[in-house]
Amino acid sequence: MIEVVASMARGPVLMAGEMMDCLITFTNPIEMLAWASAQIHCQFHASENRVALPVQGNKQDVQAGSDTVLIPSRGERGQCMLDTPPKILFCDLRLDPGESKTYSYSEMVPVDGPPSFRGQAVKYVYKLTIGCQRVNSPIKLLRVPFRDEEVSPSNPFLEEEEASHRDGRPLERALDTMVNTSRRCP
Repeated sequence: MIEVVASMARGPVLMAGEMMDCLITFTNPIEMLAWASAQIHCQFHASENRVALPVQGNKQDVQAGSDTVLIPSRGERGQCMLDTPPKILFCDLRLDPGESKTYSYSEMVPVDGPPSFRGQAVKYVYKLTIGCQRVNSPIKLLRVPFRDEEVSPSNPFLEEEEASHRDGRPLERALDTMVNTSRRCP
């Protein structure tokens, strides 16, 4: 049996536009692994009791048992709102017993998607999906959830100040915005 471990360098909370760095370690497969890839996707879920969504046609899970097509949202409820192109980590990996190999995955968190949100009626969930396949076997998926935060000032008087910070890093911009717009107690 293969063991796959993913560790995110900056933790599970990232800002839109920030770089996600993840180390993915594969340990001791029984046989040769054909390939592995990784990608980010955002899944939209709506409570059927609270939200009336338009009826969509029957969507079949198009990924058969031995296909080599990675569908990151396979087996998940809801609708895939956004996904990045998959990045191939390796092809044809063979490890000796007890041996492991680590690969680095870097991807910018998309800025054009909705922020993570978990409400009673709807939720948007971001995941890093790692897919790997042994020769003549079905694809196995590892999903690592993370939060995509967006911070934008709601005060129109801060637009001038925001323009001067646009070139800064997303995390610094978000922290500045939170500090400037937070309520202060005397």
